[in-house]
Amino acid sequence: MKNSCTSMPSRRALLISAATLTAAPLLAHAANTRGKAIRIVVPFPAGGGTDVMGRLIALELGRELNATVIVDNVPGATGTLGSAQVARSAPDGFTLLLGISATHSIAPALFKDLKYSPERDFVALARIAHGGNVLVANAKYAADTLPEMLALVKRSGAPLMYGSWGTGSGGHLAVESIRLSTGIPMEHVPYKGVAPLLQDLAGGQIEVAMADVAGALPLLQAGKIKALAVSGRKRSSALPQVPTLVESGVAFDTEIWYTLFAPAKLSPVDVQRLAQASAQVLLQPRVVEKIRSLGMEAEPISREAFEKQWHEDTAVWARLVQVSGVTVN
Repeated sequence: MKNSCTSMPSRRALLISAATLTAAPLLAHAANTRGKAIRIVVPFPAGGGTDVMGRLIALELGRELNATVIVDNVPGATGTLGSAQVARSAPDGFTLLLGISATHSIAPALFKDLKYSPERDFVALARIAHGGNVLVANAKYAADTLPEMLALVKRSGAPLMYGSWGTGSGGHLAVESIRLSTGIPMEHVPYKGVAPLLQDLAGGQIEVAMADVAGALPLLQAGKIKALAVSGRKRSSALPQVPTLVESGVAFDTEIWYTLFAPAKLSPVDVQRLAQASAQVLLQPRVVEKIRSLGMEAEPISREAFEKQWHEDTAVWARLVQVSGVTVN
């Protein structure tokens, strides 16, 4: 009896053992992160809206994880170059991607030789922000609203030259939805970024453009350009007086989003850890207010809810690319 009792582990020993096993992956990861930074790849140049969002999340995620989190700008090919790099990265929790609608919903329909599969090669950790873009015009443009712009183009009979930050971008396709819905003649002028686009708009080289709200806000506040409408499901908190495309008579409400992704084979333990940390970041009032100042909304949702939105948006963008005939070289 004595031998039997001695050979059997006590309840306390079993609990300690179970707790140790449960904590082991987290402890191992903590040990491995010492001196090694987590890298968030932003697949666009420094200074743009995606870069600003990436640096905000890197700072706050670093605080939440008590770790060093840095931003690495890897621009090129409308965001797909940096995205492909992360898709090929080791799934160890040290390389993440701030993906957007363009890289993970639009790209599959736009690029025949896309070097990654958004759904196969990535796991979504958290939707960081969502919202719309803004249709803006030069301050001297004769129209102050989208309906006035449509009437002006119809009276003139000449195609409206409009700009976006790139062929196949969310801004380009949103304006294509206006063209398809109204039948007015329009011609696209692609730019290599929002900054040169807005510079030409303010200078009068083009009259109308679709831009991200964050990039357009300084010029809007300075009175150098004006807002005609916003895309997305609701008005922007940064531009509450500006109606949506739907309110203006164009049935297009698909929004854009920023989402933190990791390589698909990241362990469930790390997925949970990073998703929970991201969720905590989005509960911080200072983060919510900063995101709103960029013309977006935080409003965290479950990973399952985001995946549903992701799949639905991908289908919408694919149909729009097909119907509009947009192609890239």
